[in-house]
Amino acid sequence: MGTAWTAQDEEAFSKRGWSLQEAESQSEKLQSAGHAVAVDRPCTEGDGIHVLTSEDREVARAAGVEVLQTANQCSRFVPASGAASRMFAALHRTLNPTLEESLQQQAQAFPFWSTCQREALEALAPAERAVQARSWMLHAETGWSHLPKGLIPFHWYAQEGVSRSSFEEHATEWSALAGSAPLHFTVPERYQAHIESIWDGSDHITTSVQSPSTDTLAWDIEADAHARHADGSLLFRPGGHGALLKNLAGVETPFILIRNIDNVVPHRLMADRNEEQRVLLGRCAELARQRDALLGRSDRGKKQWVEDAIAWLRPFDAYAGDAADADALVALLDRPVRVAGMVLNEGAPGGGPFWISQANGRTVPSIVESAELPAGGLTGGTHFNPVDLACNVQRADGSQYDVLQFADQGRYFTGQKDWNGRSIRILERPGLWNGGMDEWLTQFIEVPAMTFAPVKTVLDLLDPIRRG
Repeated sequence: MGTAWTAQDEEAFSKRGWSLQEAESQSEKLQSAGHAVAVDRPCTEGDGIHVLTSEDREVARAAGVEVLQTANQCSRFVPASGAASRMFAALHRTLNPTLEESLQQQAQAFPFWSTCQREALEALAPAERAVQARSWMLHAETGWSHLPKGLIPFHWYAQEGVSRSSFEEHATEWSALAGSAPLHFTVPERYQAHIESIWDGSDHITTSVQSPSTDTLAWDIEADAHARHADGSLLFRPGGHGALLKNLAGVETPFILIRNIDNVVPHRLMADRNEEQRVLLGRCAELARQRDALLGRSDRGKKQWVEDAIAWLRPFDAYAGDAADADALVALLDRPVRVAGMVLNEGAPGGGPFWISQANGRTVPSIVESAELPAGGLTGGTHFNPVDLACNVQRADGSQYDVLQFADQGRYFTGQKDWNGRSIRILERPGLWNGGMDEWLTQFIEVPAMTFAPVKTVLDLLDPIRRG
């Protein structure tokens, strides 16, 4: 039986371009117990994780340089729609000893202070310094915790007397790698104009906002009903980073590099990271060319072609040989390609590479979030997903893949949040690099740990890597 939606509800759906079927589907997902991805085994070295030889790296690097030197071939896509609230979350609670000590001893070293604030903190006794720093950071109007993460200064350059935000560092690093190739950020609508003003006159840097059509409903756990505001209107929430698949679909270059907004390094470390980007991109370009060569062969469908297609597909699909005929193999081949860098797992929370069993019987490599794993998780994982992706979204004939058609909508997330003092169950769309790329041709390669330097908490800004 369907939900008894009000006229106000249906108007809200219409404004977002929803059908009643979309609303019903979300409602059912919110009320279900959720699900776990059918994980077969972790990807490990030699079984889903490729460790490139020095020769492999040189070949890939050359291919990456070729792509970067060809006009209109490559862009970078940076999800940056979220606020920095999680980054400062620990400051809203009773401070643990580690955080307290850091604020007492090093609070003046945060890169976002003005010169006046920095000098004032240095003059205070340690206990007073911690209190003052906390107050300034959490201030409702002039603090940092309510801003988009990309606007927060991540690095202080003492010699120049300037700090640079994550947005600025991404632009600096990308310029060194790709010149004036397109750079795209997804940003909060409220701050879009301000963010765009940072690069006034730089036509190659663009922004977009998350479409309201990708919003999701929420469930009031106590009331056992859809979460609603005091006026009776439904609570809608952003649909997680999986909602950005629509934004990604708007990028028109054949190759796209994807990296999170908080994964940046100071200027002195950018050159090494860009070398790894060339390798990642080049590996993706090699695979895309191999795919296109198979699809473009004159003997397509014949015995030798079938054998070659199956052999090429096996690293992407453990059961490629079970394809019923040549048309089935063409369908498996004719997909976007992504190469995802994976770092050795040193205990960081988050997703990782696994072989998963799909409903259609295929067993494929996929990035799986911890929330998607069976209760109790899995052991044996050796690598971690830092979100460092090189993607190909264009065929040899220049036509774009419709990336929305290669997502698994069944890989949604549910979780629990506090909202106005009430516990609500939230719904997130399949993650951008999880279920959102479920049907892509995926290869994982091991990358150095230095490619992953995120800022997850405010204390990460005090790491020596950012202050040298």
